[in-house]
Amino acid sequence: MSSFDTEQAFKDLGNAIIRGDAPTVDSTVRVALDEGVEASSIINDGMIPGMDVVGELFRTNQYYVPEVLISARAMKAGMAILRPILAESGIEPVGEVVIGTVRGDLHDIGKNLVAMMLEGAGFGVHDTGIDTHPDEYIQNAVEHNANIIGMSALLTTTMTNMRNTIEAVEAAGLADQVHCIIGGAPVTQRYADEIGADGYAADAASAVILAKRLLGVLGDADEAEDAGRSMYLRARDALQVAVREEPGTESHADGLMEAEGLVEQARAAGYNPTHIERIMAEIEREKVRTV
Repeated sequence: MSSFDTEQAFKDLGNAIIRGDAPTVDSTVRVALDEGVEASSIINDGMIPGMDVVGELFRTNQYYVPEVLISARAMKAGMAILRPILAESGIEPVGEVVIGTVRGDLHDIGKNLVAMMLEGAGFGVHDTGIDTHPDEYIQNAVEHNANIIGMSALLTTTMTNMRNTIEAVEAAGLADQVHCIIGGAPVTQRYADEIGADGYAADAASAVILAKRLLGVLGDADEAEDAGRSMYLRARDALQVAVREEPGTESHADGLMEAEGLVEQARAAGYNPTHIERIMAEIEREKVRTV
């Protein structure tokens, strides 16, 4: 009888990705496959949770670009083994996504992270790279019969090309077929609403949930995760607003109280305990500034 511990292997795999340990990812994936673990389970239960943590660490400035690149390289080491197996299994993609950084913008770290997590979640991903002209999005969407176009921008000066791409999608008669989603450091839900985007994601994990929601393939676990993540992101927005207020003022205190209440709702919804603990620690540190 095999003594292989699948749950421990998934934990080891996630931790290896967080550390950026590509050799361990490679060996753990191979051993899991040899033990009969399904490729999709290795991705969903081992690799994606690890990249989710990396995305959170990056967003909260605990990881920087070099660490994210190292973790992404470790993720790719595992995907290189699993991608052919998934293709041979004949599993149909959840959906087809065309993703790229908008015209005029040469930044791609966040976009690459989203693309990787979408692929790991079962989507067919077609990456247009950086500096993507609206016509390139359209051409790729038609060629691959895409359901979703994902746009990323890091610069406020290039964000306008998100609107231009959405207008190009409408002009091409694809608006009923293709959902347009956006993300990036300067992007907000308010901006998404303003330009008529179908959705906004604040991080890579949220982008996966958003894509699933738009295609109507959220499972019960995803629904719960989505609700908890929504509260968590609202809590983080409230905390960011509070931080900009003068310590000791009513608006500062109200913002912290709002953030704390939203965190408790996220906790009640079963959202990631590690993320909950981290943001609560940030709130407590901010409270100290009032003393």
